[in-house]
Amino acid sequence: MKYRWGSCTPQNNLNFNWRIVKAPLFVIRYIVVHELTHLIESNHTPTFWNILSIQVPDYQKAKDWLKTNGHLLEVDF
Repeated sequence: MKYRWGSCTPQNNLNFNWRIVKAPLFVIRYIVVHELTHLIESNHTPTFWNILSIQVPDYQKAKDWLKTNGHLLEVDF
């Protein structure tokens, strides 16, 4: 199942799922920088991924963690 951990609106408002506070810090950093990058490049273009990779070189590790473990963040304490 896919989750929306963050979003950037057309008005440049950033929104985050509160459950990301349960994620490891490297994953939180990826999610926040991912959404901040949308303020520069709105779509997932090669330019977007280039900007993101400069700021978060290990972003793929965070993406993989979310794909494998993201469902665990939905579990209540």
